[in-house]
Amino acid sequence: MNTHPASTQGIVYIGVDVCAQWLDIHGLPCKRLANNKAGHAKLISHLPASAHVVLEASGGYEHALWLALLNANKAVSRVNPGRVRHFAKATMKLAKTDQIDAGVLSSFGEKLHPKTDRLPSQWEQELADLVSRREQLVAARAVQKTQLHQLSHAQLCKQAMSLIKIMTQQIRDLEKLIVTLLKSPEAQAKAQRLQQMQGIAAVSAATLLAELPELGSLSDAQVSSLAGLAPHPYDSGPMRGQRHIQGGRRKVRRVLYMASLRGVRLNPILKTFFQRLV
Repeated sequence: MNTHPASTQGIVYIGVDVCAQWLDIHGLPCKRLANNKAGHAKLISHLPASAHVVLEASGGYEHALWLALLNANKAVSRVNPGRVRHFAKATMKLAKTDQIDAGVLSSFGEKLHPKTDRLPSQWEQELADLVSRREQLVAARAVQKTQLHQLSHAQLCKQAMSLIKIMTQQIRDLEKLIVTLLKSPEAQAKAQRLQQMQGIAAVSAATLLAELPELGSLSDAQVSSLAGLAPHPYDSGPMRGQRHIQGGRRKVRRVLYMASLRGVRLNPILKTFFQRLV
């Protein structure tokens, strides 16, 4: 059995590898459960009081389990899959199966002690869903617009234009819901604070709040690094390499990039700074 002893702090790190259908588990007698409400409830019932569950962000398949654990007041960390893969390679775990991945997640927790996630509020969960769905529709509409230019059959062009029209209306409907939610008492103060900066409109503010919920609780340097906007050193001995940004949250960077393009046109301070950079 691959159950491991508790760490020096008394915490037992439970690795859970998630796919659409299954939960593969390291650190408990049950090795595989269904990825549904019944499976989530069974996993929670088997967790000791000192358990800390570690799982990867896996395209949304882990989201329901993540929320179930948080609602049950269980310690859980949803970690970056890239970091876990690098950790596996560094510890010479080159083989890859679902059970091995669960074991790697358990070891990752034991060695690196990832920070425990917090349960997002109801408005944060709703906002994240709205922002995510809007991004999906925007991406799908872009695909249809590209395909429309490649079509010559009249009926196919008509179908593509109809889809584009439907998705455009759905995007507008979602944006109305986002704006309404940002006016709620819980979200209004944060949204207004973000929109004080020229270039940040309602949708940009919503994306930042959904994708970077740590805003307001971390230092400027920590938030910059989390967003992937902090230039990291690349030095060795006497060599001083060029600083580059890397990693971080891609959606946050994209939104801030587009906002900055608008900001340098509207804000004279940003415009002067931008011109000095280029």
